[in-house]
Amino acid sequence: MKGRLLAIFSAAAILNLAGCTQAPDQAQVQKDVEKAQAEGQKKVADAQAKLQQVTAENRKDVVDARVDNSAPATNGTTPSTTAEPGTAANTANKDVADAQQKAAKKTADAQYDVDKASAEAKYDVSVARCKGQTGDAAKSCKDSAKSTYDSEVNQAKAKNNSANQNQRG
Repeated sequence: MKGRLLAIFSAAAILNLAGCTQAPDQAQVQKDVEKAQAEGQKKVADAQAKLQQVTAENRKDVVDARVDNSAPATNGTTPSTTAEPGTAANTANKDVADAQQKAAKKTADAQYDVDKASAEAKYDVSVARCKGQTGDAAKSCKDSAKSTYDSEVNQAKAKNNSANQNQRG
């Protein structure tokens, strides 16, 4: 009798432990993936909308700089003989160039936000998919997703830095 009870308890313990390593519910994993995809699409769409807004504001700023620095209409007066030739034109060109440089930096920064949001969205979806795996496969999957994310963010940073360097000279 004692042997039989021991066998029953052993079998129950083995079944209990086996239950702890069950494969994840694939239906729930799919729901999590779909949710991550939707949230990712929203992040990217928000970042793209901001990029479009920044682009529009930049165009306006550059046009405003051109208008503000356009040559004044002649009203019958002659230019002062004490002013340096071309000074007004040089100032106008510098103001427009400064506006263009600021606009390019803002655009590069907004594009970085789009690129980063895209990398985050892909990462979140990958991690959600990794939850469908167990053990070493799940760890390897998450490590791969993190590595891909880090690589994409580093590429976005390099692209942003390059764009900003080009604006400085």
